Parts: sequence; C-alpha cells; structure tokens
Amino acid sequence: MMRPIAAVVAVVTLAVSGCTIAGFDEANRVPQNDGANANVGDSLSLRNIFLLAGTDSASPPAQQALFGVIVNDAQRPDQLERITMEGGGTVQLAGQPLALPPDQAVGTGNKPIGTATGVRGNVVPMTFTFREAEPVRLMVPVMTRTGHFADLPSAPAGPPSPSPGVTAPPTGSPSPTR
Repeated sequence: MMRPIAAVVAVVTLAVSGCTIAGFDEANRVPQNDGANANVGDSLSLRNIFLLAGTDSASPPAQQALFGVIVNDAQRPDQLERITMEGGGTVQLAGQPLALPPDQAVGTGNKPIGTATGVRGNVVPMTFTFREAEPVRLMVPVMTRTGHFADLPSAPAGPPSPSPGVTAPPTGSPSPTR
C-alpha cells in the first residue's frame, strides 16, 4: 500500500518541479516590469516602454518623457525613425532618427528616448517604426511621477547613448534603467 502512495508523490513532485522550471524560462523570455515590451523578429527587443506624467494623474503635463530600452541584437545597425501615437499627439525622439548600433542597448541610464505631447489616457497606443525592422505597435502605459519614478528626468538632455555590447535583453525590475 505504501509503494503506490510513494509513486504518486514522486510523480506529482516531478510534474510540479517541471512546471516551475518551464514557468521560470518563460518569465525570463519577457521580463516583468512596469512598461510595455515587444520583440521585433529576432533583431530588436523593446523593454519597459512607458510615459512619465506628473504627480497628479488628473492634470498631466503638456509634455511627457518617453522611457524605454531598445536592444539591437542584429549584426547590423538599425534606426528608430519615428513613433506615432493613435488619437492625436506627437512624439519627438531624442535623436532623429535614433541610432540603434548592433549588439547594444539604447535608452539605459534613466535617460528618456523622447518626449510626447497631446497624451490622452493612462495607456497610449504607439507605433514604433524602424529603418530595417518591421513596425511594432505597443500599448504604452502612463506612469505617475511617484515612487521609483519620482526622480527621473522630465525631458532628454540629448540623444541617448548606446551602452556597451549586451549579451541578453535587460531583465525584470520595475526600474527603467534595465
């Protein structure tokens, strides 16, 4: 009688540990963070894309900083040519176009990649258009300038500089620095 129970316990334990490992791998594929995420083919990864509003969500500022990290995993450079917002409004990139060198991340170090005006709502549909890669549409959240967002700059000081070569996309932290 004891052997069948032990066998069932062993099978359940193996099944649960297998599910845990599968869930871990899936979680690492698309990191958890506060912003929007997307992969564009095998070449680009967009991570933690968000807009930063003021401290009062009821009265947003006229201009909102756009944060995010874009990793170019391709062996050739690309460019983010423009970002369009549905429902009106405009996005001005910190560099026009924004250079995306191969094997590098752009948008790290708490530097906005652009600014947006005419933002309406708490989530904004935006389309990112690249020179080489296919366009991608994201539902970009608007964050209130509180908590870990409180000290972020409200506008880019210049084009974001690429970070040194990367071996994997940034992973999950609520901080926009990753």
